[in-house]
Amino acid sequence: MAVYYFTILSLTTLGYYLTEKGTEKRPQKNTSALYLAAAFIVLTAIASFRYAIGFDYFSYRNIYEITSTMTFYDILHDHLFEPLYFIVCKFFSLFGFPFPYFLIFVNMFLVFVWMRFIYNYSKLPWLSVYLYITLQFFAYNMNLIRQSIAAAFFLIAFPYLKSRKLVPFLILSVIGGLFHNSLLFVLPLYFLLPRKNSARFVTILIVSAALIYLFFDPLFTLIQPVLPEKYAVYTETYFWNSSTWEYAVPSLIYALFIYVFRHAVTNPIHRTIYLNSALYNLLISVFITKHFILERFSIYPFVFSLIAVPEIAASYSDTDTGSEAHGIRRRCVLLLFMLSGGAYFLFAAFKGFHNVYPYISLFDKASMPS
Repeated sequence: MAVYYFTILSLTTLGYYLTEKGTEKRPQKNTSALYLAAAFIVLTAIASFRYAIGFDYFSYRNIYEITSTMTFYDILHDHLFEPLYFIVCKFFSLFGFPFPYFLIFVNMFLVFVWMRFIYNYSKLPWLSVYLYITLQFFAYNMNLIRQSIAAAFFLIAFPYLKSRKLVPFLILSVIGGLFHNSLLFVLPLYFLLPRKNSARFVTILIVSAALIYLFFDPLFTLIQPVLPEKYAVYTETYFWNSSTWEYAVPSLIYALFIYVFRHAVTNPIHRTIYLNSALYNLLISVFITKHFILERFSIYPFVFSLIAVPEIAASYSDTDTGSEAHGIRRRCVLLLFMLSGGAYFLFAAFKGFHNVYPYISLFDKASMPS
């Protein structure tokens, strides 16, 4: 666990020092780029030089080795609905790269997309990087590689969601969906996230969600025949087990925070997206108490936490009057969100989220089963 604690402490301290206050000699945008480049190097190294952690580590290694022996025709035949990950594996194998080298390139892509997203949209990059680790996005990337790639394309498509450009958003979503189909199932977020909801709509949504929750299994039975086989057979696997309610508590706390501090977000489009994403993340988290496989869909609305929380925290400095009381309030808000993120990290580490805790590196490989 030491590597995680050290990384959180060092990147947070470095980021705060470099990016919290810009000066004429040290513009904030420039120092943010420098800081995020350093974070990119550190996080890519940690993710790339891991060994045997992530529930799917050996599964992905086997996929890479099997795919290297297949033809492109075989790949398209066997993985018609999600061919792109396997095609990328095949390309890398053609150049003779072993799995650990392939993993480096994948992690470079994933971490770069997240750091670029933070650079473009976060008002406090150091806080976003802190949340990227503590809210388990980093752990997610080290376990669910294919879906992490899909989530990366969702991040890339974000400016088109904001500007309401359906065609480029759809193109990027389809590309990501061909790595992992889960992204295709959340395409309605394009219409739902920017929608300013009335109290009536939210009431109808919650009541509908409650009814679907109660009758989920018979409803799933109705649509099961039209689903791809990999999803249809989930009912026969351990993925169909339920999670306890404690796993939904962090999403509830986050949704309450976003609602309470909603007026700190002055941009109405951002405020609407943050509120809706928190609401849909909470609803999905509730559904994992029915079947925990549904947790996979929560990452898409939850990604906006990395820019929502910093925008709320930064709002107190944007309106800074120089008063001591205002500075104390700003520090309290920052501390509240940081303590919440830290508590979630400790909870995730205790529960063994994504099987990435504790950290095991390639240097420990000799003592691990292959």
